Amino acid sequence: MQLKVLSYQDCEQARLWRNDNLSMNRTPYLLTQEMQGRFYQEQICNRLANSRYWGIWIDKEDDSIADPAYIGMGEITNISIENRNGEIGLLMHPGYVYMAEQAIDLILEQAFDYLNLENIYGECYACSAYYDIWKSIALRYYEDSDALIFLQKRKYWQGKYYDSLYFNIGKGDWNKCR
Repeated sequence: MQLKVLSYQDCEQARLWRNDNLSMNRTPYLLTQEMQGRFYQEQICNRLANSRYWGIWIDKEDDSIADPAYIGMGEITNISIENRNGEIGLLMHPGYVYMAEQAIDLILEQAFDYLNLENIYGECYACSAYYDIWKSIALRYYEDSDALIFLQKRKYWQGKYYDSLYFNIGKGDWNKCR
């Protein structure tokens, strides 16, 4: 698995995956191709944006596929240079969610070793297909589950409120677990 520069076509594919599973998004509305085009120009192509995005690719050695395949988009958003932190995000092809932990490790490596950030935080809603994955990742960096933060009623989806997991991963803790 490797991270690569995102093309517009990669972003368009990620939009389709996102639109197929709105329950995991902060903003549960469909994105149009035009909206995604603006996002691509304003965020991904803008060197001064406070976010960094990568395409997630696997080779045939990773998953017995014939050719390299684009399977997701990873990100560090809301980067604060002053505080040396940012928020992690991940969106993957539904058939490759089982590879999310490996993708997250690559994104954390970018955040800590290349962007020189000190803390990475994130939030995942209990109604998300990624919930158990993020919980597992967060538990790697905390000594016990009592350190995890659960926020109540953070996501309203289809007539019901869902709790969320909020977590922070420090560079020092990440280095210890490498």
